[in-house]
Amino acid sequence: MYKKITCLLITVFLIVGCQDKKIKAIQASKQKIWTLSTLSVQEKRLPINLKSIGSVVSDQRIDVSSRATGYIKNILVLEGDNVAKGQILIALDGFDVEGAIQQAKASVNTAKLAVHDADIDVERYQDLFKKGSISENNMRKTQLYRDSANDALVAANTALSIAKSQRQYIQILSEVDGVVVDRYLRKGALATPGKPILTIESSQGLFFDTYVAESQISRIKKGSRVAVFIDALNEKIEGTVARVVSSGDSTTRRYKVKIALKNREGLLSGMFGRVNFVLGKKSSVVIPSSALIERGGLQGVFVVNDQNEVYFRWLNLGAETKEGIEVRAGLAVNEKIVLQGNKQIREGDILKKSPLTETGNE
Repeated sequence: MYKKITCLLITVFLIVGCQDKKIKAIQASKQKIWTLSTLSVQEKRLPINLKSIGSVVSDQRIDVSSRATGYIKNILVLEGDNVAKGQILIALDGFDVEGAIQQAKASVNTAKLAVHDADIDVERYQDLFKKGSISENNMRKTQLYRDSANDALVAANTALSIAKSQRQYIQILSEVDGVVVDRYLRKGALATPGKPILTIESSQGLFFDTYVAESQISRIKKGSRVAVFIDALNEKIEGTVARVVSSGDSTTRRYKVKIALKNREGLLSGMFGRVNFVLGKKSSVVIPSSALIERGGLQGVFVVNDQNEVYFRWLNLGAETKEGIEVRAGLAVNEKIVLQGNKQIREGDILKKSPLTETGNE
C-alpha cells in the first residue's frame, strides 16, 4: 500500500515539475530583451515651497468728498474709469458760494464806512478836546469806537477771503492716479463736508494680499523676495514681503501677509493670483520626466531588479523643478529605473545595459 502511495506522489511531482518547466519556458519565450539606458536614483536638495492664493489690492483707497456744501452740478467719471492726478472729478453748483462771497463783500463795505466815520469823529473830537469843549472820557469813547470799527473791518475781510477760497472747492480734483471703484452720490444730490461722493483706488503702490496658516507664519520673513503669478496677465510678477500682520483670524487660524508688487502695466486691484514662498531646503528623490509612464491614469516608472528584469511601479509625485520631478513615495535611493519610458515594455522583460548610460548613473 505504502509503495503504491509513494509511486503516486512521485508521479504527481514529476507532472507538476514538467508543467512548471513548460510555464517557465512559455514565459521565457514571451520575455523581450531591451537595450535601454538606466538611472540610479539619488537624492537632491530641493526648495520647500508654500503656495497660497490671494488678490491684488490697492494700499491707497481714497474717499473723495467736498469741503464745501453745495448741490452736485455734474460728476464727470463713472465706476471703472481711470483718472489722473489733477483731473476734474466733480463740479458743484456755485450759487451758494457766490452768494456767500457777495454777502462778505457787503460786510466789508459796511465795515469800511464805519471805520471812515470813526476816523472823522476822532479828528473832530481831538480838536474839541484841545479847546476844552469835551471831556477826556468822551474822547476816549470815540477812540474805542474807532478801534472797534477797525477790528470789524479785519473780520469782514477775513470772512471775504474764506468765502472766496470756497471757489476752489466747487471743482473737486483727483489727488492720485488711479481708478474709480465706487460712486455714492448722483447729479443733483447735496454734497456736504465729510460725506463721500467717490472712492478712488490708487494705481501706485499695489499689494498682493494672501493668508498663511499659523504653523508656517513664523517662517515668512519681512523683506523676502517672492514670485506672484497673476492669472489674468498669465505672468509672474516680482514681489517683496512688506508686512506680516501679527493678528490672525480666530476662526481660520490664518494670518495676512502683504506683498508689495513691482509696477506693471495692466495690473489692477482685485486680480486673482498665486504666490510661492520658499521656506528652506529638503532632501528628496528626484527623477527626470522622461522616465515617467502613465498607466491606469496614474504615473510611474519601470524599475530594474538585480536580475535585470523590468517591473512597473506607480509613484506618488511632487512638484516639478528644474532638477526634475520630486518623488514623495515609491522609490528608494540607489534603485535603478529605465531612463527613457517605453510603453512597449512589459512586466518581466529583460534589460540589457545601454552603452549610452551616463557616467555616474547606471
